[in-house]
Amino acid sequence: MCALCASLATVEAFFVNSRHPATMVGRTSLSSTKPRVQDASSVLQDMRAEMAKDENANLVMQALRGANINDDDTAMAGLQMRLVDIAPQENDALLTVYNPTALKAFFSKRPRAVLTRIFQVTSVGGGFFFNIVLDKLLGRLERNPDLEVERAAELRDLITSLGPFYIKIGQALSIRPDILSPRSMVELQKLCDKVPSYDSKIAFATIEKELGKPVDELFSKITPEPVAAASLGQVYKATLRETGDIVAVKVQRPAVLETVSLDLYLAREVGMLLRNFPALSSRLDAVALLDEFAFRFYQELDYVLECENGTRIKKDMAVLPMVVIPENYPNYTSRRVHVAEWIDGEKLSSSKADDVGALVNLGVITYLTQLLDRGFFHADPHPGNMMRTTASL
Repeated sequence: MCALCASLATVEAFFVNSRHPATMVGRTSLSSTKPRVQDASSVLQDMRAEMAKDENANLVMQALRGANINDDDTAMAGLQMRLVDIAPQENDALLTVYNPTALKAFFSKRPRAVLTRIFQVTSVGGGFFFNIVLDKLLGRLERNPDLEVERAAELRDLITSLGPFYIKIGQALSIRPDILSPRSMVELQKLCDKVPSYDSKIAFATIEKELGKPVDELFSKITPEPVAAASLGQVYKATLRETGDIVAVKVQRPAVLETVSLDLYLAREVGMLLRNFPALSSRLDAVALLDEFAFRFYQELDYVLECENGTRIKKDMAVLPMVVIPENYPNYTSRRVHVAEWIDGEKLSSSKADDVGALVNLGVITYLTQLLDRGFFHADPHPGNMMRTTASL
């Protein structure tokens, strides 16, 4: 498993191996606190046992642990992701940083693209929400509890087909038990990993255009098909011709910037309309929330920034010898292509190793170091983004 396979949507990624971190603890402290630790552990075990008896609580815990993340490469076969490709015009191109004023000016000149996207969203989602309304009116959910799971699976496919903006929203909802039912969380969490891939010919053409050389000159080997695909791009395993290093090559999907920008523009226009209703706007400023989300989303679309962040986090985490950060290759990276070291491993969320608990503790130490010491941290900590290296497997 490669670094970028597990963390296609992150600003940076880290891996933990199976060796335990050294810890200096005084004898007196260890002796005096041991009974308390054992008592606390016993209480936690009892709580987990009680929660396991409750179906909903058990489903929520599974979702929060990432037990439901989809590892089936064929799960999305046949599903088409709908994107909007917008031909650039002279002296009028999309910015690569978020600017709502510039977005409004850009799309106000392209009503056809706006109408195309509105049609895509309504045609895909209209039937689903009509069925939801009928379910409520006719009491179908009360008579058939399994229908909720079917609807959640339909929503997952619907979100996936509409592209990165909606996938990000779905991923955020997949860890919100205060908004969704446990069963719906289980289905939506499958958004975290597998989405449809796109034609490798397009991906290789993107590599050549972005890096300025034919693929064969850059890599002595490269897989003909992607080894993983996520909402923003897909990954190939390759060998650098210059150094012989085995690397993961992430290539951004075509028309992602255009489609994400259009979705953000439309969502912001809806948010501006909602400001005319004080009952809604007083509870939530959707525009301010969207602007913050959009700013970070645009950063995620810039692989040069991701490469810089990866280099920085690798240097910062050098103080933790048990944490492995993939090497980044800035000379082989552009805004839409990112090359990083390939690292074999398995996700903590699916690992059966007996030291996973210790590695989770190491992950906590890593995050505390990032947050409290460095002030620079991993931006997407869902369970599928943490891996156990195969060094000791």
